[in-house]
Amino acid sequence: MKPAIRLTRVLVVAATVAAAVAIAPQAAFAIPSGTGWSGSWKYTGGTSIQVTLDVPGAKLVANGWDALGTRAFVLNITDTVGDGKCAYVKWTGAATTEHWSCGSGTTVQVAGLPTSNNAVTAVLCRDSTAHNNKTNCNVIDVPSSYTDDFIRTEGNAAHWNYYDGYSGEDWGAWITIGDVDFAYFGWDDTPTGQRLIQSWLTVLEPACASGTLLNATPASTLSFCSQYDLIEDLPVANVTGTASGKGCTWAIASRIPNPPKHCITVRVPEPS
Repeated sequence: MKPAIRLTRVLVVAATVAAAVAIAPQAAFAIPSGTGWSGSWKYTGGTSIQVTLDVPGAKLVANGWDALGTRAFVLNITDTVGDGKCAYVKWTGAATTEHWSCGSGTTVQVAGLPTSNNAVTAVLCRDSTAHNNKTNCNVIDVPSSYTDDFIRTEGNAAHWNYYDGYSGEDWGAWITIGDVDFAYFGWDDTPTGQRLIQSWLTVLEPACASGTLLNATPASTLSFCSQYDLIEDLPVANVTGTASGKGCTWAIASRIPNPPKHCITVRVPEPS
């Protein structure tokens, strides 16, 4: 019966999305300004993590190892377009370092970065060969597992991307934390200068969960506990600028008194 429950909820969500598209046809069928933009991180094993960032003309892939919350990464930065510009990365963990890759198809690998048990932020931009004109900057945050080892559970992830010519919403973002999924997607410039966002929260196994669109108008948040597979919609909202979502999970209180809460936040920048 669980798949049937999920299917029913998905159909309801699809109907809600269709209604949103109906009131905003121009945004729904426009080519997104952020085509080619994306960001992600994911634990692929108990101690392995991969981070990616893309903007048109530049790509970052960082492979990392997480030993009890202390992480080390190897960066691969690629300049993917022969337009006389460079790919630029600003990497912030225990320290901040800057790196460039110049030349179409050129990949620069950076190893030996300072280890970090802190949250990591990666910024990917296009830059001039003189390294003085950074544009089209994209960002991803990777939370620390040093004080919360649940974060480095295999499968935990956050990712978002703009769709390439897709005729529905402009972009989508997904957070997976344990047995909880928080997904949100939006239409940019609907209404003018804002981002219309639809979202939903899914519990795949018995657990408590919450999903929140940060800085949303009106406030859009939901929290519930479920003993079975369940999807619930959050209120439709608007956000100006960066669209940030926060998904959390914790054990049902009847099992563990005062259970710890585990959370992941992902932000979707407005492409420029």
